[in-house]
Amino acid sequence: MKYTDKQIEALLDGIYNGGITEDALPEGLYFAIADYLKKGLYKGFGGSLIDYTEGKTDYATLKELRDNIYMFSAAKTYVEVRGMTDLLMDGDAIKSFAEFKKDAMALYDIYNLDYLKSEYNTTLASAEMAAKWVVITDDIDTLPNLRYSTTEVACPICADLDGTVLPATDSFWDTYYPPNHYNCMCVVLQEDEDIKLTQNPPSTVHEMDDVFIGNVGKDKVIFNEDHPYFQLVPKDLGENNFGLPIPDTDE
Repeated sequence: MKYTDKQIEALLDGIYNGGITEDALPEGLYFAIADYLKKGLYKGFGGSLIDYTEGKTDYATLKELRDNIYMFSAAKTYVEVRGMTDLLMDGDAIKSFAEFKKDAMALYDIYNLDYLKSEYNTTLASAEMAAKWVVITDDIDTLPNLRYSTTEVACPICADLDGTVLPATDSFWDTYYPPNHYNCMCVVLQEDEDIKLTQNPPSTVHEMDDVFIGNVGKDKVIFNEDHPYFQLVPKDLGENNFGLPIPDTDE
């Protein structure tokens, strides 16, 4: 993520001095997170908005996914700022800036190194599968069935789903269309009508995090409302994206 040491220092100083609050979020951090995740989005989907024709299905899908990235980035920024603000006090006393900076930096690294890496991987995999869904819907007359595949990577959560074959129109794919967990690398393969269908589809929904239950190609969201960031956002602030801008278009 492109966020310099100088910007981090300004972020921490702003929180410490009250210039940055839950009601006045830093646009720099918001855009840095969004831009980083958009790289995964565009890489996975196979292009940015300028590569598609407005009004077409692929453009519309990518536009909604991109807007979801911005809303997710706003919620993540809010959660980070709130978490750092909570670190200002030591009992009834305000910490020194040095003490606050040490604690806040540890939290910053958790959100923007550890978590962000998994969020990028989720964005990349979700974008790939969203683009795949556009192809699936285009080819549904000749390739009406889908096969779940865990590829060559061990995937305990998805192991029981491997090899499941069902029509693309089956409600099974509303729940189990990959990715189905963090760092999931599973895919679906298109099959013709002659393939034998699975009679008793497996269920692993009890092992899945709610944030992955869905179909990114149909729902057109990478991070749904069940994600912890969205759950921690006050509804009145989240409805207008905290006042943070979502560009009409970009590369």
